[in-house]
Amino acid sequence: MLLVDFVLLSIIVGFLRKGSLKKLGEIPIKKLEIIFLSFVIRYFPLFLKGPLKGYVADYILIISFISYGLLLYSLLSNWHLKPLRIVTLGVLLNFLAIIANGGKMPVSLWAVDVAGLGDFKQDLFSPLYPYHTAMTPETRFKIFGDIFPLPKPYPNPKVFSLGDVLMGVGVFLLIQEAMLKKKSASDKISKRKLKRNL
Repeated sequence: MLLVDFVLLSIIVGFLRKGSLKKLGEIPIKKLEIIFLSFVIRYFPLFLKGPLKGYVADYILIISFISYGLLLYSLLSNWHLKPLRIVTLGVLLNFLAIIANGGKMPVSLWAVDVAGLGDFKQDLFSPLYPYHTAMTPETRFKIFGDIFPLPKPYPNPKVFSLGDVLMGVGVFLLIQEAMLKKKSASDKISKRKLKRNL
């Protein structure tokens, strides 16, 4: 996932800017359990085998709708965090492309070839693969699909969407703000008082 790359990049940049990793735990994110639940629902098909995979494929549109619905709800609950507004827009664009195409993200075959991911093509044409599908002339919202290639020498070649970029940028900014957040004046005063008392 491109999002993971953005997270790692942001943490590295945060360290280089002398930020603190501990401050990530202080981000006032609400509905965190719902965000976690949405990811569980979205990715639990990866662990299914046999007939269950076919069952999931039949209901992937419903599963995707529930997963993204929960994620959007939790993100909207965090509207007070400005970087997450960018993430919300990215999730919404991906959601539109996925729901409009039967619950799967459409992927450009051209982008797959440019990225050197030829082995990925068989999954795009498999009805049992629950996450992506090959773009065709009938594909809706192509512009929001996985149309951008990231080939070698990038260490982890991939294809991604506009929504993925927005999500990554939003998370990058959120982590930067958190790691570099300055202590409030009240915190500084409290620490000074504590040192005097000691």
